[in-house]
Amino acid sequence: MAVNISESLFEQVLEYLRVKTEAGDRVAKSLLKSLETATTESVSVSAVAKPNHDEPIPPQFGQMLFDTWNELADLQVGENCWSYPVMFEDLAETMEIAIDDFVRYVATVQIGSLQLIQGRGYNYQVNGQQAASLTFHSAPTLRKAAIPNLADKKPDPKAASRVFKVGDRVCVNANRQQYANHMGVVEKVISVSCRVKLDNGWTAFLPNHCLDLIES
Repeated sequence: MAVNISESLFEQVLEYLRVKTEAGDRVAKSLLKSLETATTESVSVSAVAKPNHDEPIPPQFGQMLFDTWNELADLQVGENCWSYPVMFEDLAETMEIAIDDFVRYVATVQIGSLQLIQGRGYNYQVNGQQAASLTFHSAPTLRKAAIPNLADKKPDPKAASRVFKVGDRVCVNANRQQYANHMGVVEKVISVSCRVKLDNGWTAFLPNHCLDLIES
């Protein structure tokens, strides 16, 4: 039975089996020998779905990458999304790009504020570095990058004086239009943000300046 897998994944499987073989794993040694034999006989190679390396890199891919990351990160943590990691698979799916082509494109991006992050599970090879997700950081590295050109958002000066605790009843104000006038309960305090369980059942990560305390 032929199974279509990407070339990069196939190479990762071989490398994993080589490491296990060197550690004395007999099962891994047997599997490695079988795969290498199949590859030599061109049985497995023809079944491996190779990425299209002739596919040109989309114009402005760097800006597209940042915009997609910003959209997905914002959905998770709201306005304070700088440094929030987003998985390669989620980015590739949203951008409608094959994961192997996405990894290849990322390897060409030169952005000072971009950071590749290694995951605990499966990682992709990007210029010799293992990574499963990526993130963007704000100033000062942001100003050294050609993109993104998104201006740093300055929080309300009153935000620093707004302190919430778990269990506080709050209302979302006009600073966060998406949830404006929704009420809920603070579930977790995260620096100058809170995780809020809204009355409609949603969970939102909101900066303190987007919340008003409802006095009991």
